[in-house]
Amino acid sequence: MKRIDDIDRYLRAHFAAQMMPGPAPGEVRARPFVTISRQTGTGGHALADAMLEVFAEQDNVDLFGGWRIYDRSICEMVVQDKKFAGSLDHLVEEEYRSKANDFFHQMLRSTADQTMVMNRVFVVVRAIAGMGKAIIVGRGGSHVTKDIPLGVSLRIVAPEDVRIARAMDVHDLSEKEARAGSRKRDTDRARLIRSHFAADINDPTGYDATWNAGSVSFEEISLATASLVRSRSGGRSES
Repeated sequence: MKRIDDIDRYLRAHFAAQMMPGPAPGEVRARPFVTISRQTGTGGHALADAMLEVFAEQDNVDLFGGWRIYDRSICEMVVQDKKFAGSLDHLVEEEYRSKANDFFHQMLRSTADQTMVMNRVFVVVRAIAGMGKAIIVGRGGSHVTKDIPLGVSLRIVAPEDVRIARAMDVHDLSEKEARAGSRKRDTDRARLIRSHFAADINDPTGYDATWNAGSVSFEEISLATASLVRSRSGGRSES
C-alpha cells in the first residue's frame, strides 16, 4: 500500500497548496512508467496484464519488480472527494459531453463539472507517473505525462472487425451493440483529448510506439516495451 499512500500524500499536499499563497509543491523525481492509449476492443487491460508478466521475468529486479496497473483505480481515487460524487461511471467510460450537455447532466444527475473532474484526473495521473513503475491505461495518460522523463507511451490499434469480435466475446454483446458502443467510446475519447490537449488521439507522433494488436501479440509488445523502459532508464536500478 506504500505506493497508494505516497500518491494520497502528494495529492493532499497539492490541493492544500492550491488554497494557500506560495508555489505548489514540486513533483516527485521522475521514474519509469508506461501509458497505454487504445482503441476500444484492442485489449488494453489484457496488454497491461501481459506487460506485468513480462516485466516480472526480466533480470533487473530493481527496475522491473513491483510494477502496478492503474485504470479504474484512478477514477476511484478522484471520486473519493465528495465534490466529485456521482462522476465515477462517466469517468470509467471516458465519456465526453459538450458544454451544454454537461450543464444539463450536472443539473439532472448531480455530477461535477466535466472539466474540473478531468483536471483532477490528470493531476492523479501525473502523481502516479511520478511515483513510477506504473502502467496507466487510458485517462489521457500519454498526453498529460508527455513532459515527464522516462515514460513510454503506447497507442494500441487493430482492424475494426478484430476489435468488434473481441468486444462481443469479452462483454457478451451482439455485433450491433459492440459496433455502436465501440464507435461511441472511441469518439468520446478522441473528443476528450482534443478538448483538453488540442491533440488528435490518432496521431502516431503523439506516442513513442503505435502497435497493431491484430497482428502483433501482447507478449511481443510487452517485450519491446521492456526494452524501451530499460533503454530510457539507462539500465540503472529504480526503487
